[in-house]
Amino acid sequence: MKALVLSPASRLREVCSDKCRALLNEHFDVTWNETSRDYTKEELAELVSDVEVMITSWGSPSLTDDVLSKANKLRAVGHAAGSVKNLVPKQIFSRGVRVFSAAPRIALSVGEYCLAALLASLRYLPVLDASLRAGQWRELGLKGRELTGSTIGIISASSTARAFIKLLAPFQVNVLIYDPYLTEEAAAGLNARRASLEEVMSCPIISVHAPKLPATERMLSRELLALIPDGAVFINSSRGSVVDEQAFMEQLQSGRFFAALDVFEKEPLAADSPIRSLPNVLLTPHIAGASVQGHLSLMEEVVKDMIQGLNQENSAYEVNERMWEVMA
Repeated sequence: MKALVLSPASRLREVCSDKCRALLNEHFDVTWNETSRDYTKEELAELVSDVEVMITSWGSPSLTDDVLSKANKLRAVGHAAGSVKNLVPKQIFSRGVRVFSAAPRIALSVGEYCLAALLASLRYLPVLDASLRAGQWRELGLKGRELTGSTIGIISASSTARAFIKLLAPFQVNVLIYDPYLTEEAAAGLNARRASLEEVMSCPIISVHAPKLPATERMLSRELLALIPDGAVFINSSRGSVVDEQAFMEQLQSGRFFAALDVFEKEPLAADSPIRSLPNVLLTPHIAGASVQGHLSLMEEVVKDMIQGLNQENSAYEVNERMWEVMA
């Protein structure tokens, strides 16, 4: 089949290994983007008339109705990145085009970030590091807590949450999950228990994994944020818009719990944002899903999965129309 790889060489080096390049050349008649930039939508529309498979990643132009109308032979799109909602329109499924996303591979990187952020927060590592650099020794009198045996509240049973839960298994934690689409049986399969949002927000450790949807906009309201226990650890690696940011700031400024935040309502975070000066917050610039190994494996993972799917074998990375309303 004829395949078109949209990523230019500069980005391809980040998401496509030599092994992936060989895999593509073995299974497809590949046209590579030889320009030093992303195609424009107009350029893409001129290239797709005989293309059967498209491989995309960050920066790739959206597959508009105009592009799709000219891609009459298109059978599949493999996205070497996360969300496909800004890449393809929902009606692509009615055209019989199959869509694959490497989001499940990114979930592993996010899960590792959450584990690292949690362990660092429980032991107050950012606070102790700053104190020691300021010339103090043990003046703060802080004593960290162990993760083993803790209770953790998870908001949304998304792929990142599932990856995090797997990594938590050796710590013998008690996991509560709030997700309106999760059944009791599915929760049990994750070694977790379904819980209300109020129960989850009352846990000593809370990790947010909800996608950005109209239903999740400021889902964590002032009333729910007030339920966070004193001394808790709150992690958000999903989307800043899930939280009522003003109410959250007020809670953080009280200093009564610790937060690890990778996402914010407005990004990049403003240079004068008061959150930058809070000692009880670990801040990172929306990089939870970014790792050297993770990024380099994205295209290979999605291409392998797409080949399996096109060969009528089981697929782990395929996105279907039923998933559209609840995915990020």
